[in-house]
Amino acid sequence: MSTTSTTQAHIDYELIDGWEPNVVVIGFVSPTISDPDHAHELGEQLDSLIRSDLPLNFVIDFKDVEALGSTAFGEINAFARRVRWWGGSVRICNLHDSLQLGAALIGLEEHAQFARSRQSAIQEARKNAQRADADTVFYPASWN
Repeated sequence: MSTTSTTQAHIDYELIDGWEPNVVVIGFVSPTISDPDHAHELGEQLDSLIRSDLPLNFVIDFKDVEALGSTAFGEINAFARRVRWWGGSVRICNLHDSLQLGAALIGLEEHAQFARSRQSAIQEARKNAQRADADTVFYPASWN
């Protein structure tokens, strides 16, 4: 007897600011992620967004999320920690009151910032991107 496993898409993402994006907005396709296997898939999908061709300023929009298990919250927290380690930022918006406790218990506020709305989260992420650009120093290969 053969068993096959399929991975379910739990998130989608949108690049903000057209041709030169500064922000990635992540939305949830799955309204409920309570199974640990699905939570690990979520973690893998989030981690796949940490790459050189995407900005490191993320907004995670919880608008369509109804329920998350502790493992899913742990994966989101681990993603936020990794993004910060790489010099980026994560902002959380539209987190329902019923999910606030899970976020607090996992310590998400230590690695991500919370915003009132999607728009304010995007604005703050843009500011973070501009500060990062301003901190970048160009060093020429030759001083001739």
